[in-house]
Amino acid sequence: MQQTSTLVSTLLKITKNKQQDAIPVEDPEPSDSLIQNILNYSKSLTIKKSDSVGFIEVVAS
Repeated sequence: MQQTSTLVSTLLKITKNKQQDAIPVEDPEPSDSLIQNILNYSKSLTIKKSDSVGFIEVVAS
C-alpha cells in the first residue's frame, strides 16, 4: 500500500501571522465633502420607468 503525505511549511504559517499582526485594520471615515457630493448626486438623479427599455436614469446637471 502506498502512503501519500503533504509537507506543510511552518515558516509560511509564522510569516502569515506576523504580517497580520503588523498591519492594523482601521475604519476610515468619509469626508464631509464626499458625503455632500453623494447627496447632491442623489438629489439630481431621476429614474423613470419605460415600457420599451425598462428604466431610464436621468441626471439633471
